[in-house]
Amino acid sequence: MNRRIFVTTALGAIAVRASASPSAMAEELEYKMALELEGQGGGQNAAKKDLKPMPAKPTLVDFFNLRFTTANHCLQSATRAMKNGFPEETILACLLHDTVLTMIRPDHGHWGENLFAPYVPEKISWAIKYHQALRFYPDPEHGYEYPDMYIRMFGKDYKPEPYLEEEYKFAKSHKWYMEARMITMNDEYSFDPNAKPVLDPFVDIIGKHFKQPKDGLGWDNSPSAHMWRTIINPNRPL
Repeated sequence: MNRRIFVTTALGAIAVRASASPSAMAEELEYKMALELEGQGGGQNAAKKDLKPMPAKPTLVDFFNLRFTTANHCLQSATRAMKNGFPEETILACLLHDTVLTMIRPDHGHWGENLFAPYVPEKISWAIKYHQALRFYPDPEHGYEYPDMYIRMFGKDYKPEPYLEEEYKFAKSHKWYMEARMITMNDEYSFDPNAKPVLDPFVDIIGKHFKQPKDGLGWDNSPSAHMWRTIINPNRPL
């Protein structure tokens, strides 16, 4: 995948929706890039009409293997975090951070927090929420530069929406700031079309830090069970 050509082409299609905010366009583009990775890597969860049935009591691993359409990108992100020696909880946050894009794109950090909050330590779901805003704010001290594709998308003078500015300011002064920042450090640089990451290295981390319900995700009556059922039985063509 020639990233520059792909971004230019995808932006042309996204720009048709003139009412979309710049941040919504950024999330749509990120999803399209993740889908492209899934398709190039031969992932079974890329945009296909036929989906394999899920087990009666699906686990997080089942969702990675059978449903998440951003699996390659998220696995690349977690692999990068693992190679950089980040803590296990940070690695899990990187593994989960964009999986909710399978279901919804706008405000995906907020939706991602909702999806995972019942099952992970609060620090992880908090980091997933605030990585959405932090993407738009560089932090050279910790190795995060403003993404070049955002400059091409919105221009050098783009200023994020006020709610993102407020979330950034809040997160910047929070004790868990670096948890969310470390997601961004392993996010925007994880779109390698030649990478073929696998889930196996992360199974033990999932076992330690993800509270798998005995009745299966989607059937445990948690506040986000309906979201998991939506991913199990999507009402849109995949």
